[in-house]
Amino acid sequence: MFDRNNTTLPAYPHLSGNQILSISFTAIMILVGSLGNFINIFMIYKTPSLRSYNNILIAHLAVVDFLQVTLTMPMAIANSFLLSTNPFATCQAFAFILNCLIMVSMAATAAISVDRFFAVAYPYHYAVKMNIKYIVIFIILTWSVMVILATIPLLGLQRYGLGEYTFVADSLQCWFDFQYREKNIGAFIFSLTYITLIIFIISICYLAILYVACHKGIADIPIIGYTSLVRSIRTTALIVGSNMLCFIPVMLVSSISFITQRDVPVGLTMTAYLASLLNSTLNPLIYAVTNRILRRKIKQQLCCCFNWLQRSPSAVRLQRTIKIRPIANLIQISQSSTTALNQLPELIH
Repeated sequence: MFDRNNTTLPAYPHLSGNQILSISFTAIMILVGSLGNFINIFMIYKTPSLRSYNNILIAHLAVVDFLQVTLTMPMAIANSFLLSTNPFATCQAFAFILNCLIMVSMAATAAISVDRFFAVAYPYHYAVKMNIKYIVIFIILTWSVMVILATIPLLGLQRYGLGEYTFVADSLQCWFDFQYREKNIGAFIFSLTYITLIIFIISICYLAILYVACHKGIADIPIIGYTSLVRSIRTTALIVGSNMLCFIPVMLVSSISFITQRDVPVGLTMTAYLASLLNSTLNPLIYAVTNRILRRKIKQQLCCCFNWLQRSPSAVRLQRTIKIRPIANLIQISQSSTTALNQLPELIH
């Protein structure tokens, strides 16, 4: 077990195989996820044609993912590196941020699915009634509620079964240790109910979309447009599906630990926890690949950056140097040839 009073740091910490894999994989996710989410947020902000209600919800999810890769993942690397020497307060801060962002992310995926459902099932009503204020209210309420819920395990109410953030997987990560039922039964029931509800909402929305597509025909929707609607459904379905696939493993591991009251193998636990963070890296890639406008804007920005680099003073000096050197060489060759020709009559005589 972890000794909270032990604050002695080892002089040269030895990294196990699990630590090396965890740190390496998390570092790759930080690099790809931070860059991808930042580009998506910036492009949606700068491009008016991308500011649809659905894209605003996707941008909100991208903000959550960006916070995930810039806040929780570096802390996850610190947890894997320091192990039991990690201060307990740091462990609790990491678990609080992670729990809050995961719950907000799942609520955001459900909102994206509900938005697509109304756009398909009630297109005229959606076009007339949908307003940005509903999205703002949803975002404010979601963050407020999730921050409150994520704070409960910090209040020392584990004797009531409301959960406690602690070290798990041989101190590689911090979360609820569900093998201790008495402390975490309330947190486990809420987590399982919340994820089940989100999956149910998402499933109902996309089954309804499939029903409308098969029986009524999405092509009969003139207001939104057939092509753009189909593309948005494809994009959101991939994002929502990847999110659910990433969250399910950690709940399976938690359920096994809760039911058996035993530790799940460390490798399996770490794989499940890393999978729950993977969606923050996959989402921007999916959005960039499936959105034609976003791809075109990214290419334009890259071309602009390349042209700017070419026009920079250092690049101009380099180009001039490259151009001057061949000319100088030609002049030198010409002078040498002229000298040789002048000396030729003397050599003949």
